[in-house]
Amino acid sequence: MKNIFILVAGLFLGTTAYAQVPDNTFKATINGKEWQAKAQRLKIPVSDFNYLAIAGMEVNPDVQLWIRLYYFGELKPGTYPVLTMRELESKYEKAQELPNGYALVDYTEETKKMGHGFHDGESVSGTVTVTSVTNNSIEGTFDAKMKGVYYQKRAVATMSGYGLMANLEKKVITAAGGGMLVTGDPHDHDNTKKTKETDEITVTDGKFRVNWGETSKAEASKKK
Repeated sequence: MKNIFILVAGLFLGTTAYAQVPDNTFKATINGKEWQAKAQRLKIPVSDFNYLAIAGMEVNPDVQLWIRLYYFGELKPGTYPVLTMRELESKYEKAQELPNGYALVDYTEETKKMGHGFHDGESVSGTVTVTSVTNNSIEGTFDAKMKGVYYQKRAVATMSGYGLMANLEKKVITAAGGGMLVTGDPHDHDNTKKTKETDEITVTDGKFRVNWGETSKAEASKKK
């Protein structure tokens, strides 16, 4: 339990700052239903390129809507096309094709308690428009289409109870504002498997405003 909280503290720098900025929000219409949640910046270790991840996170039921921006140079206002992960990897190999950068928009919703089922949306297409960005804040709009996929608890894990403690620990993390994330990807669901059931998830009228406070000393020294 202690190690997990240490890991989360490393991944979620800026969560404390979030608590001091109550207007941090994600808003969107997801498959025709209005949705709003608290927003925060996710600090996930990535060294090969510039990367910014922000997400809206709702607790009970656990729902996350992610935006991940990949860019070279500085993150600037502008429109970033939403791609699939495979397309993003292909584009990254051809850096000269990056006008501003690219984005992923992903979704995950807990459909059964204690991690027994999830409905995820895998990034497909759309746009993310950054209207304002500073060293410690970002604001903009977005829309996206995602491939809907369903996960269910593996039969062996259900019968044996294996993974129950991990799920309990994740629920504690969720209550603390970390959502279902532990390893750095919205689609990492321990002891589950994808089913053959698929659908489409559409996000419209998306808006985000995230402020993670003053730039940390570590970040400031890294930029020098």
